[in-house]
Amino acid sequence: MSRLSHPSSIETLAPFRRSRECHTAVPADIEGEVPGWLRGEVVRTCPAVFDAAGWHAQHWFDGLGMVYAFRIGEAGVHFQSRLLESEAARDAWQGKARLGSFGTPTARPLWQRLVEPVPRITDNNNVNITRIGPDLVAMTEGNRQLIIDDATLAAEGPLRYANDALHGAIMTAHPHLDTPRNTVVNVATSFGMHGTISVYEHAPSARRREVIGAWQTAHVPYVHTFGLTPDSAILVAHPYAVKTAKMLWSSKGYIDHFDWHPEQGTRLVVIDRATGAVREHVTDPFFAFHTVNAFERGDETVLDLLAYPDAGIVADLRVERMLARLPDLRPALLRITMRQGVERASSEKLGDLGFEFPSTNYRRVNGRPYRYAYGAANWPEADHTYNSALVKVDLETGKSSAFRDEPYVFGEPLFVARPHGEGEDDGVLLSVGSARDDESSVLAVVDAASMTALARATVPSAIPLGFHGSFVH
Repeated sequence: MSRLSHPSSIETLAPFRRSRECHTAVPADIEGEVPGWLRGEVVRTCPAVFDAAGWHAQHWFDGLGMVYAFRIGEAGVHFQSRLLESEAARDAWQGKARLGSFGTPTARPLWQRLVEPVPRITDNNNVNITRIGPDLVAMTEGNRQLIIDDATLAAEGPLRYANDALHGAIMTAHPHLDTPRNTVVNVATSFGMHGTISVYEHAPSARRREVIGAWQTAHVPYVHTFGLTPDSAILVAHPYAVKTAKMLWSSKGYIDHFDWHPEQGTRLVVIDRATGAVREHVTDPFFAFHTVNAFERGDETVLDLLAYPDAGIVADLRVERMLARLPDLRPALLRITMRQGVERASSEKLGDLGFEFPSTNYRRVNGRPYRYAYGAANWPEADHTYNSALVKVDLETGKSSAFRDEPYVFGEPLFVARPHGEGEDDGVLLSVGSARDDESSVLAVVDAASMTALARATVPSAIPLGFHGSFVH
């Protein structure tokens, strides 16, 4: 644990410190033994710059992105990093804020707001990075995804989709890969007289998106992730929503237009992937960033997600608040069960520990009944210390176990299955830890069955705590 100070900039606060870029890969110091079968790279993106030339990010989600990689090979583990080249970054380094961002106002003059009622959306893709067919792609909640050069980590330009029905729509940064069908599935939100949330699919190497179903609503919920089964896509329409007219001619950040209406409850929208048919269910109000898994069970659709009691966490992630108190990232693991023909969905809490940034043995269990869920739990104490742990929940027994490495604050664990492994938890978790007290970071290799460390790869570089990434074989 470490005691928090009250600095003037979040960039001086662990775990958000940032070292200089490392364009040339450097070797990590390895303690323990990396499994011989583990070969590939952990590639991640994170918010890294919050102040530049008079520009100031007002929300964690708006920090200028950095891409980094831990490359695991026969010669050991090597580290590389690079700030993300984007239009938003070029603006920020000139003190400008012309693009619409998550929670930071634009600085557009009145005439520009009249001519362009809704600003162009940021390409500061600091939320996730994954492989889509031949391309390594950085993304945020926007309409522009950026192709990343795997060798240099430089942005090569936007991923160009065909001029399809979703042109200009806001895509989530959490696409699913339906491995049996070799299909990418994602959700996109379009704003007009009403909001339209569309589910689309395409082959990994294709760049034309096919809409397979859509839901229209006058109150557009904030959609960060969605659930996917072989039969259905499930949207979480929690009551944190916006009427589209509120966004016209505004200079506010995107999320600043949304309001919390708990009396409306949370709606679950189930879209049939074969027919596009839509059915809706309702349950008690909650707010969620992340789904964990979903599956069909007879006439029921089951969705597991991480739920906060309300949308207050969005405000807790504002930079000003984080300087005073780092956020409590321990939402409850909920199971939502929706039965065909019954509007009311049931919910139950699973496990005894809350966590964020969920992970599973994805290729094996996504869209199917499963046993284990993993995540990162980070939370402040009353004495201003900040705790961190990687968490494993056994959904059959309800029991949890955890891994801690006291000097570090950990982010999302990535599950990597052992080749030809037998059990669902036969593999490792790879998680990046940001040091609390010095300019270093670690890639922890944790046995997913026992939740004990197998190896630590330490680099003399402070990596800011971020959100999501991928393990690329």
